[in-house]
Amino acid sequence: MKPLPLIDGTNGARLPIKPPIGQPCNGCGWCCASEPCGIAREFIGADDEGPCPALEWDGARFGCGMIVQPLVYLAQAAGLHGAADAPPGEADAQIGRQIAEALGAGRGCDADDP
Repeated sequence: MKPLPLIDGTNGARLPIKPPIGQPCNGCGWCCASEPCGIAREFIGADDEGPCPALEWDGARFGCGMIVQPLVYLAQAAGLHGAADAPPGEADAQIGRQIAEALGAGRGCDADDP
């Protein structure tokens, strides 16, 4: 298994082990740590290699910031840092749902095995 790229913010927490392809997602972060998706590359300027700048750690698992709080990342990418302080609203939730659908979130692990 190749090493997972260094991800800040986990404070040394034990990371979930990547499930086999097709199994339910457990929030291991392998997919976004190894290669940002096309949405992150196009809309927030992520590099072609990981980790994705929208990869978020909640203390127990990784999640996609573009699903949870897309307007924060879009505002930062546009240089509107003050706009990122606005509380999440319906627009954030709607955009997040559309991104989740486009990425296939909730359909199981689709990251190639390392």
